[in-house]
Amino acid sequence: MNRIKIVMLLIVSGIALMVSLNGCKQNHLTLTTTSTVNMYSYLQQNPNSFSLFQQIVDKAGYASFLNTYGTYTLFAPTNDGVNAYLKKTGKASVDAIDAATAKSLVSIALIADTLSTQFFTDGKLRTPTTIGQYLITGNTTVNGVSSTVINKQANLVKGNIKVGNGIIHSIDNVLIPANLTIAQTIEQNPKYSIFTAALKATGFYDTLNVSAAANTNVNRKYLTLIAIPDSVYKAAKFADFNALKTRYSTKGDPKNHADSLWLYMGYHIWSELSYISDIAVLPSHATLAPLEITTSTLIGQDVLLNNDTFNGVLEPGVKLYRPTSDMSATNGVIHNALDNYTIKIRFPSPVYFDVCVQPEILKTPGLYRGSSKNQQFNPGTIAGIVATGSSNYYVNYISGVLPIPATSTDYYYNNDYMNIGVRWRTGNNGANTIEYVTPVIVKGTYKIWIDYKRQGSGQVTPTFFDGVSLPNTFNNVDPLNGNETDAQAESRGFKSYSDSPVTTNLTSAYNGHVGRLLGIVTIKTTDHHKFKMVATAGTGDARVMLLDVIEFRPVDMDQVHPRLGRDGSLVP
Repeated sequence: MNRIKIVMLLIVSGIALMVSLNGCKQNHLTLTTTSTVNMYSYLQQNPNSFSLFQQIVDKAGYASFLNTYGTYTLFAPTNDGVNAYLKKTGKASVDAIDAATAKSLVSIALIADTLSTQFFTDGKLRTPTTIGQYLITGNTTVNGVSSTVINKQANLVKGNIKVGNGIIHSIDNVLIPANLTIAQTIEQNPKYSIFTAALKATGFYDTLNVSAAANTNVNRKYLTLIAIPDSVYKAAKFADFNALKTRYSTKGDPKNHADSLWLYMGYHIWSELSYISDIAVLPSHATLAPLEITTSTLIGQDVLLNNDTFNGVLEPGVKLYRPTSDMSATNGVIHNALDNYTIKIRFPSPVYFDVCVQPEILKTPGLYRGSSKNQQFNPGTIAGIVATGSSNYYVNYISGVLPIPATSTDYYYNNDYMNIGVRWRTGNNGANTIEYVTPVIVKGTYKIWIDYKRQGSGQVTPTFFDGVSLPNTFNNVDPLNGNETDAQAESRGFKSYSDSPVTTNLTSAYNGHVGRLLGIVTIKTTDHHKFKMVATAGTGDARVMLLDVIEFRPVDMDQVHPRLGRDGSLVP
């Protein structure tokens, strides 16, 4: 019996030894499920390039963080870049950098998002750094050699180094975060002495001197300042601040909110965080001057402010100077205007609200007005759209094929449209309501039109403006009638809003782009407003809502012309 036990013990021991040896062999081949290292390990493995930045990471206490899995982007300066920083700051070595500074240097270089160089367009990156500030990128050419510049502080050496927890971009200098407020940044620059004096005289210096972290006013955490340099003022015959005050201070007290100098300075401050790339795509901006806005337009590579046409006459705008704009501060960003500008006296003007022009859509690379694009945006992902429903009540951004085929029967403004939900209906599995935040509309009296693509089956849809029910509903099954003149159609509250041909064929393939008059509203404040639609089709109905434009036309203007071209133009 004992002999049997001994034999069995030997057999079991042998099996265990084989398993152990086999396990050792497997561990020798690979110790982890992937051979790709994380960020910190990559820095360690490349000491000839990154040993000094690794020391900064160590001093910041971020070594373990950079070695954990996640989705990050790191702008890692080379040893030469760190040495240049040490020389500039008068430090003998990394040991002379304190822990707080080290943390800020790593935090400004780290983004909680994976951003390859394809996102390095001329403007800010889509996600802020872990210190809370945005980085900007751009391309420059010197002596025929092109390079990518990061935050106006460093050049890209090598991009798209893939590691286990994201992407590393090697750069030739250390990125330094902004550590001054907007007010402090302007004050320390002698080129803005007149503007700084005006900020102090009106009290706006104090408004601009609160860091985002310390500001308890959620609407003032981040601001945008359009600054005027002394050279512009002197060209306009303002030799000093006293000359500016004499011209603009109508009450003799610049801190009086009714004083024109106070309004002038407030007009140069926007209650938003907008870099040049944002200003280029957003049509208007609310200012700290009550009920006053600044418009913006991109023409070629130039970003112009208040370049507007009123009553058929173009009022030339003011150009922002890119090289000295996009100056980040702890509470916003500063831009440099190449000319002086004041508050515009605004009259009601048409707003053709393309519902697809949403910042989140515009910022998605390659999506907006791309050829044959279709992307879903879930509830809460677009700030200017609030939809309700039980499930599947997202919106789809859809654009047409480019170039536009000659045979195409789609005439959406800007060649794109929005599909609301899987189904536009009450009850389950669809969008029940949707509310849009409009662009800024100048106060006045307007007719509101909704422009849609006709469907084979529709529903009566009530609409609301700023919570007030509009007198007319619309049904997206209703077509146009080619037998009517424009005047006859308008008298019924319909029109052809696009450059689509209108025929006498009333089948669903024709006369599909319809404008429907919803009512007349008097808008009392120049501001963003809210437009809401409510579904009425039953739960079992599979209805589709293809929305193109919401028009606000002053009551005294032509309600049919100009029409909205699918190439984005206004058709006389």
